[in-house]
Amino acid sequence: MLIYPGDFDPSGEDIERDFLERAGCFDEAIRVALNSEQVEKYDLPPQMGKTTDSRAAAFVARHGRLVQVELDALSPDVLRELYTKTIRRFWDKSIYEDVLDAERAEREDLRA
Repeated sequence: MLIYPGDFDPSGEDIERDFLERAGCFDEAIRVALNSEQVEKYDLPPQMGKTTDSRAAAFVARHGRLVQVELDALSPDVLRELYTKTIRRFWDKSIYEDVLDAERAEREDLRA
């Protein structure tokens, strides 16, 4: 599984497909940022989108306008929160604690 952020623009939205096709090692991708709702919620500054992008028409069809919003416009604290929220969906504390216990036991064996 790949958890990633990206710019809100035609190319940024296509990065998931590109990651999955090129890497060939992920079965799923989850985008934590940016999407149109986050652009509005965090009042991020849009720039004019690139009309030369081959994905521009489909982006306009989905979003009603051609814009580009850089991921860098999002506060690092907000991005951390978005990642944390996503990772929590998959985090199993008991498995984590089991791994820590196993590591402690292995270190003790190595010391002996």
